[in-house]
Amino acid sequence: MRPDAPAPKDRTGAAVPLIFPWRGQPRAGFTALLPIALATLAFAFLLGLVRVKVSAPQFKMANKASWIQLPASGDGVSWALRAQEGGPLLARYEPSDWPAYAAMAAEVLQATRIPPRAYVAELRGLPPEALPEPQVLADRGAAVLPRRAPVIAARHDLAECKLAPQLYPLSAVGAAGLPQQLPPFVGVVDAATEWRFLLRLNPAGGVADAVALTKAAGAAATAEPLIEAWLRRVSFDPKLAAGGGWLAVGIQFNNQPIDGTDPH
Repeated sequence: MRPDAPAPKDRTGAAVPLIFPWRGQPRAGFTALLPIALATLAFAFLLGLVRVKVSAPQFKMANKASWIQLPASGDGVSWALRAQEGGPLLARYEPSDWPAYAAMAAEVLQATRIPPRAYVAELRGLPPEALPEPQVLADRGAAVLPRRAPVIAARHDLAECKLAPQLYPLSAVGAAGLPQQLPPFVGVVDAATEWRFLLRLNPAGGVADAVALTKAAGAAATAEPLIEAWLRRVSFDPKLAAGGGWLAVGIQFNNQPIDGTDPH
């Protein structure tokens, strides 16, 4: 607090005396540090009086033991057995202490041992094999390899073929809904051209209208009326006409024998 601060007063307004003159006149610096120096010296003196000694505890084992002598009589054997059974290491029967153990173990080992048997390979005769004869070197200008007679196969005359149309489905009708028997086709077409038609069926399963889906040009345009006339002679299943009678099919031409011997 500042030295010129007013002194505290009680309820009656009288000045309250202070125990220490904290609000006295300013003092010299050495006078202010004197109490701090005295307190520091007192603390250092008391700290020097306190001594704490920390050391690890030392354990000492007693160098002594107990020795008990038992008589060689039956009582001594009984006492020794009772002491052994009461301790941590119990007594047990060792088969090797039995006098007949060694002879019995040898007999068991001999009975279970498989006698070694030497392997002798059995030789079997091989079938006779004709070895190639040594080849004689050919003279100059002679043939090196032996002459081989050419194999002449019998010649089969192919039957006369013609172009026959085949149908394949382009809609959801599937191959099972197409007719198996097709009418013969009369005319000349290009076998490399594939045709696609949109057909409208009548209630009897016949083709009422045929609309070409492929644009034909040149020689193929002349064959389009022939294919449309052939489609009108094809008979489909009448069930296909129940849903409106519209279906899309494709037509391709393959060579077929005239006599029907090779139907592929």
